[in-house]
Amino acid sequence: MANVLIVDDDTDLLHTLADAFILFGHTVTTSVNGLEALEFFKQSAFDVAVVDVEMPGLNGLELTREIKNRKPDFPIILITAYSHLYRPQDVLSLDVEAFLKKPLNIQELVRIVENVLEQR
Repeated sequence: MANVLIVDDDTDLLHTLADAFILFGHTVTTSVNGLEALEFFKQSAFDVAVVDVEMPGLNGLELTREIKNRKPDFPIILITAYSHLYRPQDVLSLDVEAFLKKPLNIQELVRIVENVLEQR
């Protein structure tokens, strides 16, 4: 299956998402902030990332830009509880595969990730 990087400063959600992806047979690396996630990205080969937008330090949009600068075709799914703060066209201009609003339907998120991976 896939090697998934999950980034969210909400540790409860982070562990819930990790458990779900593991249950579906994926390998998971978790990070609680964008700076740590960027270091993981530089050191390991991931197939996809699920990234929270609102995080202290390097936020999800900044992390997405950094990752896309290094690997433009890398698939990223952004998640946020604050979708009303962002214009969809600004987020989608980052060439992400999806922009999902919390609370998440975890099965739907896993399905989206698996669909993205199948298309690659």
